[in-house]
Amino acid sequence: MEPAELQPLTPIAGSLALASSLAAVAGCLDALSLDRLTGTFVAFQSGNTVLAGLEIGQGHFAQVWPPLVAVLTYIVGSALTPFVIRSGTGARDAARRLLAWATVLLALDAAIVLIGFGPGSETPTGFLRYLGIIVATMAMAMQTPAVRSVDGVNVSSTFSSGMLVRLGQSLGDLVHRNARARELPVTRILAITNVSFLAGAVVGGVLIEWWGNLAILVPTVALAAIALLRDRLVPTT
Repeated sequence: MEPAELQPLTPIAGSLALASSLAAVAGCLDALSLDRLTGTFVAFQSGNTVLAGLEIGQGHFAQVWPPLVAVLTYIVGSALTPFVIRSGTGARDAARRLLAWATVLLALDAAIVLIGFGPGSETPTGFLRYLGIIVATMAMAMQTPAVRSVDGVNVSSTFSSGMLVRLGQSLGDLVHRNARARELPVTRILAITNVSFLAGAVVGGVLIEWWGNLAILVPTVALAAIALLRDRLVPTT
């Protein structure tokens, strides 16, 4: 008897509060990582693809590896998420497991930075830099599928390009009176989520100047708090 066909994963739904708070974490972490901790993005992989292409085009082949490692790690991490999601029952439990893994990985990244390079302004280098890239990027790969839909609108808590396209389309449709009731919620959800990315990046930029490497504790603690409070952020259906 042949085994039953494996069904595709259904995007996990969540609240706008959950999606926007996770987006702020990703924006903050990417700002810290790009500016000092890794020299790469760890959530926004389109940016890493551009960085890798830029280094190749300029003949800086040794500099290709950091963004390339981030992209490959994100792919591997995303390949692991179906196993995490299917290891239990129910979307709520799946999101809880994904966020738990993301929190543990980000805490490990914070330990690598602070133990390896101290709380000051020293930029991670060598093996520990690559280890930080791998661990932080894996954390973001685990975070991404924890919420992919808000009130039927597709969202992402770690990248924004697709949401910006849909936001622009929604804004364009608002000129049609008969589409406003449908598009206003879409505009609100996507605008708030994207602004949360921006706000998180602003906070990251400020904190890396004020606190140095200690700033990594902010997205780490924030993600842990979100993971613990997720059930309060997601209304029971």
